[in-house]
Amino acid sequence: MTNRTTASQIMTAPVHAVRPADPVRKVVGLLCRHRISGVPVVDTRGHLVGLISERDILEAMYPDHPELRQRRPGARPAADGREIGSIASSEIMVREVITAAPETDVLRLASLMAVNKIRRIPIVEAGRLLGIVSQGDVHRAIFERGPASAEREGPR
Repeated sequence: MTNRTTASQIMTAPVHAVRPADPVRKVVGLLCRHRISGVPVVDTRGHLVGLISERDILEAMYPDHPELRQRRPGARPAADGREIGSIASSEIMVREVITAAPETDVLRLASLMAVNKIRRIPIVEAGRLLGIVSQGDVHRAIFERGPASAEREGPR
């Protein structure tokens, strides 16, 4: 048996999250207050339904700036010039979210982040949000345990 680090060991829980109907103003408040760059969107049962990042908010705020546009599948631009703070989270959230299970190996998380160019992965079980792992969490876990440990584990 190997001594591997898993998502459940490095995830942040509980997670700051919002509901689909919450205004983007609430998301911005959470991002600023907690110094985070994205929040999951969950339904009333705690099931993950989307994710909103700083980039999603910027793209919605400035739709005419092509340099900010890097929409991922499932994200929708804010409609009809309304003030961004009053728009519902569901209108700009990314719906196709890459997730991982609690037992996912840290090197697999690093790979998912690199390949998909994402900075956070919600950790879910049976659709329910348990925690979130950031790129910083993954890097700390890898660097703290050292390369020798990662080599013993081998690829996943």
